[in-house]
Amino acid sequence: MSKTRYKNQKESNEAIAKAYIENNYTNSQNKLLLVSKANYGKRSSNVCYSAVDDKGMNFYEFNNNAEQNLMLIERYEWADFSSVTIDHSIAKSVFTFVGHGENRDITIEVKGKEVEQVIRNHSSMEVNVVKRPVWTKVLGYRSQTTWKMFMASTVYTLILLFILHPLLPAATHNFIMGLALLILFLSIIGLFVGLIKPKWVLPKFKIKTRKRVLFSYLYLIISCFFIAVAFTDGESTSTPASTQVSSSQNSVTVSSKKDGADSSKQKVEKNDSDKTAKEEKRQKAEEQAAKEEAKQKAEEQAAKEEVKQKAKEQAAKEEVKQKAKEQAAKEEAKQKAEEQAAKEEAERKAKEQAAKEEAERNAQEQAAKEEAERNAQEQAAKEEAERNAQEQAAKEEAERNAQEQAAKEEAERKAQQQAASQQATTSSSTSNSGNYKPFENDPSDDQQSNMSCSGQIKGNKNSKIYHVPGGAYYDRTQDNIVWFCSEADAQAAGYRESQR
Repeated sequence: MSKTRYKNQKESNEAIAKAYIENNYTNSQNKLLLVSKANYGKRSSNVCYSAVDDKGMNFYEFNNNAEQNLMLIERYEWADFSSVTIDHSIAKSVFTFVGHGENRDITIEVKGKEVEQVIRNHSSMEVNVVKRPVWTKVLGYRSQTTWKMFMASTVYTLILLFILHPLLPAATHNFIMGLALLILFLSIIGLFVGLIKPKWVLPKFKIKTRKRVLFSYLYLIISCFFIAVAFTDGESTSTPASTQVSSSQNSVTVSSKKDGADSSKQKVEKNDSDKTAKEEKRQKAEEQAAKEEAKQKAEEQAAKEEVKQKAKEQAAKEEVKQKAKEQAAKEEAKQKAEEQAAKEEAERKAKEQAAKEEAERNAQEQAAKEEAERNAQEQAAKEEAERNAQEQAAKEEAERNAQEQAAKEEAERKAQQQAASQQATTSSSTSNSGNYKPFENDPSDDQQSNMSCSGQIKGNKNSKIYHVPGGAYYDRTQDNIVWFCSEADAQAAGYRESQR
């Protein structure tokens, strides 16, 4: 919003700030809860406004001479602080935020309690509210400035004196005046003593300085002086009631008996003077007694104050001792906690070291076990290979022996076949192969050969399978042999050819 617009609308600074902040929060994800005038201390000398939302607080600086009246100078997030101390007064509230970094002191005017409620509802901060006495909220005492409190106390005393003077009976005026003069005298003495040793005359004050002595006792001196002046009319103008009655009676008597004798008149005057003297003497005695009583009360009050001061000093010493004990206990507890933590850390490290060693040992054992298993497997594989090699050699040896035996048998068979072939050629040169009847060997004679023809087809009577020379089972078929001169003869006899 421009400066020209605000001047044309003639809005107040607070209205300008509120309108700007509301407009600034239009597109924000944070929810604006309230706007208040604030004091940003040394960070900014201009007027500042705070915008409080559910996540934190924005601070804006107001400047009428700038093109943009309000400028954001800093933002605080509730999550950045762990606690806040709040000091409420009538017109303002001081917030001290405590976080991980530098503490922040912010003064919120008028709406301090509302800001406190926002912090309680929308943050996890610890909220500490300073409990202030009622008198610190009175005008003149809120700032806790010494000269302001001095002026306010003096003015309030004069106002109270102006109110009480007509309300108090005339008989107490002389007593009040005497007490005020006594306190005035003691205050003057206390002022001189306090300027030398402040702690002697300021028993109830925590801050015991010469400046505090000067303002405190100067206030007593001025107040007592005004009290004494205000109540002096009691001694000068007031007379006892009996004296006034006697005087009036005497006046009436004299006026009514003008023609009385001179002796009676003198007697009455003498009686009046005696009564007046007695009354004055009695009044002086009462004043002296009042002074003595006031002095005694002042001494008793001083003694009580001294006793209280000693009790407070004793309590302060006890408190210091207690705090020292508590501090020592805290240090001891802290030391024990550190020792316990160090012990636990050492135990943890020892356990970790033991676990590490155990893991290493297990790994070594596992590696050794795997190595042994691998060696065993290699040994078994080696033995298996050797056994297979031996078996293969034995097998090859058996096969070689079988082949040699088969070759030997084949040679014998061929020799027999050759002899049989020669015999058959001579015996059956004129026979017809188509009318040939198969020759069967004697089952008990496995070596008998076919001598009837030259075909040499061997058949098995049981399986009805015939074998040709060179077949796989030709030489193995030795029982139940039926011989054929040709495959046609074998097939005609119902035999089938061997597959191998």
